[in-house]
Amino acid sequence: MSLTVKSSYALRALFELAVLAEDEGKEKVPISELSERQNIPKDFLEKIFIELRDAGIVKSVRGKFGGYALAKNPKDLRLSEIIQVLDKPLQSFDCIVGECSLEIECAVEFVWKRVNNSIMLELSKMTLQDIIDYGRKIAKIKIAENEGGRLKKLNV
Repeated sequence: MSLTVKSSYALRALFELAVLAEDEGKEKVPISELSERQNIPKDFLEKIFIELRDAGIVKSVRGKFGGYALAKNPKDLRLSEIIQVLDKPLQSFDCIVGECSLEIECAVEFVWKRVNNSIMLELSKMTLQDIIDYGRKIAKIKIAENEGGRLKKLNV
């Protein structure tokens, strides 16, 4: 399976970027701020965001007061698009990319193709906005718990 920490870091940083834009009105956010807020290694996050920029998911502004911004509305940004850019799930299996070296048809090819299709189908049903909404729900629960309230059930 090729879903890595790279995708996890990207989703966390994109969540942070979107929330800072929405809640604090930040037009651009430095990579150092995203890195610090989400506890992600800065150098690694820079490389991730270069890939996201090249794919048109984020846009960058250079210079001392530069930073990153989302290039798309979070409601229009499918998680499958992000993951496909960074990790390309199951691409290490030759049958997925159509380069199987076996002379006869691989007996388990259908397994990997079904798994890959299932992963991408589920990811295509979710958007960055879904992560934002869930993150806000979690934040409200934490605030309520810190104020001494007890929640009996979380409906997600």
